[in-house]
Amino acid sequence: METHSITAESLLRIAQSFPSTPRILAELGLLLKNPDVELSDIARQLKRDPTLTARLIRLANSAAFAQTEPVASVEVAINLAGFQEVHRLVGVAMMEQFGDEGLTAYGIPSRRLRENSLFTALLMEELAKPAHENPRTAYTIGLLRSIGKVGLDRLSGDAAPGERYGAGPEPMALADWERGAFGLSNNEAAATILKAWRFPHETVKAISEHYAPAGRHLPLTHLLNLAANMADKIGYGLPGESGYWLETDEVFLKAGVTLRDAKPFIDRAHVAFDRLLRSNF
Repeated sequence: METHSITAESLLRIAQSFPSTPRILAELGLLLKNPDVELSDIARQLKRDPTLTARLIRLANSAAFAQTEPVASVEVAINLAGFQEVHRLVGVAMMEQFGDEGLTAYGIPSRRLRENSLFTALLMEELAKPAHENPRTAYTIGLLRSIGKVGLDRLSGDAAPGERYGAGPEPMALADWERGAFGLSNNEAAATILKAWRFPHETVKAISEHYAPAGRHLPLTHLLNLAANMADKIGYGLPGESGYWLETDEVFLKAGVTLRDAKPFIDRAHVAFDRLLRSNF
């Protein structure tokens, strides 16, 4: 297997070519922490990216909202959906931008990447409530947990079939394969990208550590491990990751949730996921 010797500099160069949507999503989450935020403030933030604005209007016109009159402006879309749903829709639009090509080196089709990211994000958002964490921060963490894979895949170019994950004679732990193929794991790549984008420390830490939460103290690290585990169990997992998901007492305790108490929140995540799937996601 050829090693692509990816450096932090090359990773940041590819990250600079990514859409601005992740940063808009983070800034939108900060705006929405203010109970007095105005619609005009939200619209101004979204209009920084014309492509994002167009996608939001398309999503607002989808079957998920069943409008009798077409939505023609981002202001109307915000009014129609509400602030929380707009935050979710920005995440959907972001995954459409990143997930269109899939991840060739990982053998992950575009739809599976988008489904995994969205379902994990919605689980994070809902589970954040009983865990007393910020739901929008948790949602963003769930969406962006695979951003390192996206960066590594884009830098790997058109990987030959024999170089793709799972092509070897024996299964290999995903992070071990990544370090052999790229020189770093997807979680390390994510930390590099998110730090450069100036995401909050807790977002960077939760994603960079969620494959190995044992002994960690940040609740969001454990919550992300649980949410990714739940997404995997119901059929939206990604190749090579199941061995990283834990169901220990420590993970539940430090995440601040119990499976019994979490059930209604998981059910709500299912409902939101099904509704967003109807938006031609």
